[in-house]
Amino acid sequence: MHKIAPIGFLVVLLTNLCFGNDIPERLLLSSGINIGSGARALGLGGTYTGIADDFSAVWWNPAGLSQVKRIEMQASIARAGYSNSTNYYGSPFDGSTSGTRLNNLGIVFPVPVYQGALSFAFGYNQVLGYDRRARVLTPYNGTGEWDEFDELESGRLGMWSFVGAMDVSPNLALGMGINYWPGFDEYTFTGTKGSGRPPLEHTEMTVGTDLTGWNVGVGGLFRIGNSFRFGTMLQSPMAMKLKESWTEDNKRGYFTYRMTYPAVVRAGASFCPGRWLLAADIEYRDWTSMQFRSDTPYRDVSKASANQQIKDIYQATTRYSVGGEYLFPMYGVRARAGYSFEPSSYKAAGSEADRNNITLGLGVLVDRSVMLDMTYQLANYTEKTTPDLKEDIKSSTAIFTLSYRL
Repeated sequence: MHKIAPIGFLVVLLTNLCFGNDIPERLLLSSGINIGSGARALGLGGTYTGIADDFSAVWWNPAGLSQVKRIEMQASIARAGYSNSTNYYGSPFDGSTSGTRLNNLGIVFPVPVYQGALSFAFGYNQVLGYDRRARVLTPYNGTGEWDEFDELESGRLGMWSFVGAMDVSPNLALGMGINYWPGFDEYTFTGTKGSGRPPLEHTEMTVGTDLTGWNVGVGGLFRIGNSFRFGTMLQSPMAMKLKESWTEDNKRGYFTYRMTYPAVVRAGASFCPGRWLLAADIEYRDWTSMQFRSDTPYRDVSKASANQQIKDIYQATTRYSVGGEYLFPMYGVRARAGYSFEPSSYKAAGSEADRNNITLGLGVLVDRSVMLDMTYQLANYTEKTTPDLKEDIKSSTAIFTLSYRL
């Protein structure tokens, strides 16, 4: 059976042609750009575990929902941009893509209680995007490699959640949610090769993947006075089902397989002395705990062999972020900025593939019940898929969030 995976030039082509008994470096579950939920959180660099005081707490820290004292409805739109300057055998070429999608949509219901707090929330958070593009155009180089190709990928992974949070003591809140994860990935590739001489070989491929999975998230939030908050969050490992359909020239097929996505552990703290808010987060994911739970979609690669290779070529990552916010009470405006460092999950990628994200944001109180938050994030990094292909990547994300509290 012909089996391919929708995750990049080398992955799709070499998986079928010459990968032998190896898995590709960019498994679908390890790719994509994490943006989280909500403009305020992103404006603080994704530093929200020790804040989490609106609907987006469903993703950042479920326990934070106990701080919402009025019914809240929140909706966010995200605009993602991706620019890729490739250098292939010394020939530069540019490719770009962009897309606008829903980032979150949900509602929080506080429940009146005699003491403490109790809140429930339901909604959707799209936290991961798969948008990317790479274009190559090079003169004849005599190597028999691809003379030109254009690969385009788009997709998203989000979660529908039902979450509850409550104060279990005057200073401690706990929260827990059940999450259903739907998503999709669409990949296309067109390429021409022929060592610069006719007849040229032209290839067209498309791969569509539907993803589904379930997991749970738990969190805690400890408050000291009115100024200091410390939060922790755990998302359990997720068992995912991937249904793949592909076409290659005049061939087509289907394949279904199962994988486990690693757990997410996060901790953060915030300090709010007056008009200032300062926060820091740390997040840990062990990518070596990814594993195939069924036959793989790669030719001649068994489940056991693939899982052994994951241990060898992937690594655990620790993401750091800091953020700050200042309130201008006369104007009802909050200005914020943040920074986050996201190391690559692939061991051989090197430090050039680590992402340094810079964010700027603004929050405007439209009236007593409506808040508008806006954020822009920019990151630059470099990927070298092969010794002959270098990709200088610039990714950007803009999020607009509208929150209404009754």
